[in-house]
Amino acid sequence: MSVFELGRTLGAGYRPFVIAALDAAKHARVEHGLAAIDAAADGGFDAVKMRALPQRFCRQLFDHAERRGMALIPTVADTISIERLDWFGSPAFEIFFDWADLELVCCAARTGKPLLLSVANASALQIGDAVELALDEGAGGVALIQRVNDASASLSCLERLRGHDAVFGVSERWIDPESMRNAVLEGSNVIEARVGHRPTVAELATIARRCEASWALMTGAADYSAMN
Repeated sequence: MSVFELGRTLGAGYRPFVIAALDAAKHARVEHGLAAIDAAADGGFDAVKMRALPQRFCRQLFDHAERRGMALIPTVADTISIERLDWFGSPAFEIFFDWADLELVCCAARTGKPLLLSVANASALQIGDAVELALDEGAGGVALIQRVNDASASLSCLERLRGHDAVFGVSERWIDPESMRNAVLEGSNVIEARVGHRPTVAELATIARRCEASWALMTGAADYSAMN
């Protein structure tokens, strides 16, 4: 399904869904995770993605994210984590997908939650197989995420993400204004910002505003000056 719900409607024709990606392994105290969620919410983001989400904090973090109107998305690497996090109420799952391990995709899909698949160097055929399998197994939607590790990198990599029954987008570490604008203009439905484990409201708000300006530019409602 090229449009699905994750707190709000996500997909073609809608404002890009903006995610703050954090490494929760560096959150020694639950207060750190709560503060990160608050910063993302106050900065205008739609979701927070946490890698290595400490299970002892799960209930508090999921509940707090829900109160703030945020989707808290954990990264999962095994079926046990999927089962536990689903029980805690995770609204979605992200998988750094090993294309030989389709059972992980199946397990996550059977929860009925949306999946975010980090596609790395997978071919269009492999991507298509994974999307079809996920939807057949009951996933509430699929987002294909392409990591971009160099601000000067071409976005031609997005071409192989098109044409599937899924939304797609990019994950960036630097959030270069021109790169973000180009990603949105190329049709990215998701913008994931890989930020520090204790991001400030100001830095997140700047990213969110740039994403909004890119979307407005694409729809003819803003000029390039709003990106600066």
